[in-house]
Amino acid sequence: MNETLLFASHRLDKYDHIICYLKQHGFESILTASNGDEVLKFLNAKTPDFVFLDADLPMLDGFQLCKIMKSPLFVHCNNVPVILITDSQKNCMVPQLAKCVGAYLTIHPAFVLEDLLHLMQNKSSSDDIVEDRIKVLIVSSDQSLAQILKNYLLAEGYKVFIAEDEKEALHRLENEKLSVIFFDDHLPESNVSELIKRAKETVPEIFITIIIPEASEARAIELMKAGANDYVIKPEDKNTIPSVFANTLIKYHLNLCNQRLDVEELTLHSMIDGIVDGIIFMDMNGKITTVNKAANGILGQLNLKRSSDGSLISINTIFIKDIYNALLEKKENSVSYEITINGDGEKYFNVIASSVSQFIDEKIHDIRDRRKRKRLTRAFTGKNIGIVIVLRDVTREHQLTNQVVKSERLFAVSNLVAGAAHELNNPLAGIQLCTELVMNDPAMSEKALKYLQRIQKETEQIQDVVKSLLTFTGNYTLSKVQININEIIEDIIKQKAYQFDHANIKTIILLGDALPFIFVDKYQIRRVLLNIIENACAAMEVSEYDKCLTIKTESQNNVVKATISDTGPGIPKENLTKIFEPFFTKRANKKKKGTGLGLSIAQSIIQQHNGKIHVQSEEGKGATFIIELPAMGNQ
Repeated sequence: MNETLLFASHRLDKYDHIICYLKQHGFESILTASNGDEVLKFLNAKTPDFVFLDADLPMLDGFQLCKIMKSPLFVHCNNVPVILITDSQKNCMVPQLAKCVGAYLTIHPAFVLEDLLHLMQNKSSSDDIVEDRIKVLIVSSDQSLAQILKNYLLAEGYKVFIAEDEKEALHRLENEKLSVIFFDDHLPESNVSELIKRAKETVPEIFITIIIPEASEARAIELMKAGANDYVIKPEDKNTIPSVFANTLIKYHLNLCNQRLDVEELTLHSMIDGIVDGIIFMDMNGKITTVNKAANGILGQLNLKRSSDGSLISINTIFIKDIYNALLEKKENSVSYEITINGDGEKYFNVIASSVSQFIDEKIHDIRDRRKRKRLTRAFTGKNIGIVIVLRDVTREHQLTNQVVKSERLFAVSNLVAGAAHELNNPLAGIQLCTELVMNDPAMSEKALKYLQRIQKETEQIQDVVKSLLTFTGNYTLSKVQININEIIEDIIKQKAYQFDHANIKTIILLGDALPFIFVDKYQIRRVLLNIIENACAAMEVSEYDKCLTIKTESQNNVVKATISDTGPGIPKENLTKIFEPFFTKRANKKKKGTGLGLSIAQSIIQQHNGKIHVQSEEGKGATFIIELPAMGNQ
């Protein structure tokens, strides 16, 4: 709230609770004046949004100043709401006089501050202001005491009721919104303790003061245990009633302020705890003072380092001293960092830190009361009191960004592959046609026929690769047949036998018996298995250990599983989630670095067959690829 408020009174300490309340509820810019001349100087320089004027201001009182503000001399202030403050309601003409000079409303210390805030925020009618006063009930059979106390409270601005017995007290309690009760302990035929308990059950926040005879402190303790908030000694001299009861009214207002602070503190903590981001408050020594629920969850995933006294030294690679240095020494508004952790999957966190300072009252040094100034100076030092750190889990945002990047790359690959496939299919068809024509020539020698057959076979293999690429981009229809996966693997082993011998790779083939058939495009599945086997052989070319390729097939729960393991260098943990991404390649043999499309194509083919492919690996311990395909009839 950017509104400016001018508060003018020569008794600001009397109205501190009003000023503090307004500051807590958004009116941060509150300027003060102590006499009429200061008010006029301020109004000449600036137009405020609200003006509070003490009716008893020296030099020019509140009524005179209000009239001046509504005159042609201060045209710029004619529409500014003026709130007149008076600490007495003895003169019934005060509200009428306030309206005559153009005041928006009149208030007194006993005015309900929530209603004041509502009137200021909504600029609504204040005709029923009398009904908004704090309501007080006096329960006493001593009519003289009750009447004198009532007159005093009325003069202070409270709305007062008197009850002479228990029945009338309960009636008022049930039908009036009471805030304060004065109970005379000597109430005939009544149990005061039970009355107090009944009042607290009806209105838990009500403030109860007991009136007891002198030397009855033991009785006061008993009644306070029953729920009373305070007690006063019944005055012998009726003229001392104002001084006797003034302190208990002050206690009531302090109690009310504490209740409001408790509610606001609870609301604040609830709001902080409900924030999805982690919130951490730390004092100037690095000790955590407040942590919300989300922060507790996030901190459990991070690496925290603490000193012997419990203060925080670092969060992962972020040193707390660097944060304090940036915020408090270099005076930066905020600092931010990123944290990446690797567990079951990568997680990303943003860390944003800013300093926390206490509010400083710009008029604090004008307060003449030394003790009060010292107390307020401690409360509003204006110094940095610590930092607040916001921990935000941005893993989902990273995942979405990666998905977008992956989609864009796949789209580009799709267009590239579709165009390349078209360009390759045309010459391949020509090669196949010419090869068949030449092979049908009766004069063809046996040696030439052998080479032509080799050309024809290699051409078919190229066509299989083109089909795989088209499958990866979604531009190919699978030609499914019923087959045993062992047949595909045996064919590949026979084809690659020479390569295994040449590279000194030992093979262990464990093919399951009586495997159920699978309904697949055998050329595509062959391409997947061949790609993984070739990758395993390439990985083992640089292996320092015995080179061994293990291929195993088995059937589990209507799923046919093929497992291909090697003794190569393995896959680093941080790459396990990336190896199926297009163009990602980390081959150990740099001379035979691939395009990074092989495993992406393999995954696409397996997924189109309603299957799964995943990898298990530890760096230095080889890699194992597992392919799962539904048995026939379970697609």
